[in-house]
Amino acid sequence: MATSLPSDSLAALPHAELLALVRELRTANEYMRSVAHAPPSAAQSLLDDQLRRTSLLTQLAIEFREALDPATIIGQTLRAVEAHLVVADASIILAGVDGVIEFATSVSDGAVNPIAPELAHDLIEQGLAGWVLRHGSSVALSDVARDRRWLQFSERQRSGSVIVIPIRQLAATHGVLTVHRGAPYAFSSHDLILLEGVAAQLGVALSASRHQAGERQRRMQALALLSVSQFLSAEHTLTELAAVLHEKSVAVFGAQAGMLFLADPSGELRPVLPEGAQALDPALTSNAAGAARLAWASQRIATTGPSADSTCVAMPLINHGQTIGAYALLHVNNGTFAPSAWSLLTAFTNVIAAACANIGLVTRLTEHTRSLEDLVAQRTRQVQRSRDALRVIFDNLREGILLLDAGDRVLAANRNFCTEVAGTHPREIVGRSYAQLWQRIERQGSLKVELLSGSAGGRQRLTVRQEVAGTTRSYLVERSPVGGEGRPVEQYIEFWREQP
Repeated sequence: MATSLPSDSLAALPHAELLALVRELRTANEYMRSVAHAPPSAAQSLLDDQLRRTSLLTQLAIEFREALDPATIIGQTLRAVEAHLVVADASIILAGVDGVIEFATSVSDGAVNPIAPELAHDLIEQGLAGWVLRHGSSVALSDVARDRRWLQFSERQRSGSVIVIPIRQLAATHGVLTVHRGAPYAFSSHDLILLEGVAAQLGVALSASRHQAGERQRRMQALALLSVSQFLSAEHTLTELAAVLHEKSVAVFGAQAGMLFLADPSGELRPVLPEGAQALDPALTSNAAGAARLAWASQRIATTGPSADSTCVAMPLINHGQTIGAYALLHVNNGTFAPSAWSLLTAFTNVIAAACANIGLVTRLTEHTRSLEDLVAQRTRQVQRSRDALRVIFDNLREGILLLDAGDRVLAANRNFCTEVAGTHPREIVGRSYAQLWQRIERQGSLKVELLSGSAGGRQRLTVRQEVAGTTRSYLVERSPVGGEGRPVEQYIEFWREQP
């Protein structure tokens, strides 16, 4: 006779639990085939034992689905193991990554009780449980009296047999399951296999529980911080920020008020009050200011009270290692924080510190930008005046002057060169190549060009004799690079001096 689960229950089982049940059924089938020719009493006993084991795994799978609290999961496991395997006692010890014991619980005679911290520490440091935790492999002792790793924590554990199974979470061993019977040689290999299945289910359940707990906490913090961060942009002022903080202090932390304090340029801590805020009781304000100054000076969480009327908790606002102020929460009637609120408060304070720093930075940048704009406007006017003055001087020089870039393109030409040499307006010259300029000059009349000595390193000297309408003019042309030595030449200046 075999037990079964409804089809809808099987469909709802996770993949890992279905695999575990399939393995158990396969094992049961092998057992039944091995005793097919055994006496009826032996076959019935084996069948009853297998049904009991399958019932244990099925019960744990169902209970783990509903339980989310690690303590509840551990208690359910211990009770089920004691009831189905008929053991003298069983225990579960969980340790964190740093070796700190998180849970240490045992069951005996149906009663689940915590293990004393000192005893749990000894079991992990010196006992068989610690050996299994460190090595991550199961141990079965037929007679505990023969193994000195066995440390009993009650008189009934001086003798008997024991199985210790590692509990794994996310491929790491974080705990051990210990099952003890008072008689030696009381466990079989089937018991070992069953307990390893129980430990595997327990590890999955604990991992899921921790994951869900972490997700709930992160979701709560994210929602709270998201609701605040929507208002903590650089576009808001400090008084607007103070108003938002007061509102969220009441809504998120259940405080009577939340106050923002910032250090001014003189080094004094000043409150930042929301615009149009209702005045608080002077005693409450004084209490908050005292806690804020203490937190600001010590860079630590500070509390005042509880007094007859209020309790104040102040958090320092630290940005890039510098304490810029404090954030104070006022609770009336001796109100307190829930333990789960501290992590959220820490994250909340970090956001506030960043927001205050950003608002201060934007304010300073805005002021600096305005100063720079005024300075640029002033310098622009000065450059314009200087350029106008230089242009007047440039155009009134008696020599012809050309300014060319590195590609021999005309950048500027003064009035004397345009009218006397090129015979045209400056707009017909500027922007054209030097070769095009020479073509225009040649069209004015015949030219005779002679290169003079001393033309080297970008410097050129030549004479140009120009005959236009029967009039002959002679020019000394000197070109020099613009810029200091060792730098690439970007411009040239060329002087055309008329010779007698």
